[in-house]
Amino acid sequence: MALQSPSQIDSDELTLNKLKRKRGCLRGAVTKQITKIESDILKPDITVEDLEESIELLTERGEELKLIDSQIESLIQVDEIEVEFESIEEYKEKITRTRFKTRKLIQKISKGSNANNSWQDSNISLNSSNQNETQTKEKKRIKLPKLTIPKFYGEISEWLNFWNAFKSAIHENDNVCKIDKFNYLR
Repeated sequence: MALQSPSQIDSDELTLNKLKRKRGCLRGAVTKQITKIESDILKPDITVEDLEESIELLTERGEELKLIDSQIESLIQVDEIEVEFESIEEYKEKITRTRFKTRKLIQKISKGSNANNSWQDSNISLNSSNQNETQTKEKKRIKLPKLTIPKFYGEISEWLNFWNAFKSAIHENDNVCKIDKFNYLR
């Protein structure tokens, strides 16, 4: 094993930091795309074409993320491999689950299933019964699925990754009340 010069180590570290920042931005874009797909799935008038377009965008971003992750893996220290692997697998899982759910909905729509119509009918009856209650509240509290976003421990190089995920999934989500946003932030 050849020893690296200090300038080579600095260059590798600089490259690693650039890749991690780029990955943070890309992860934010992936999270934003997943959030968009999850909201689109709930729309009763969503088309197969819209869903396929969203899957394609998510797939492309997933491939870009995979490429950056492999470049990062080649530059990280041995003691960081476990943390990196867990982080990488978390995003792979999010992408795979979202693509699976979307493809299932595309199959239902393509087969002429009334999944969207039945959702719309139940939604209409639910909305009419809760109309007065909704008008009295500023924001409707909803039961949210378990949301896993990267934790921020004060490391400045991880801030962008954390903020992009938090902002797109929670901060800019009008369906989440301020109390829930604060709890997620904590």
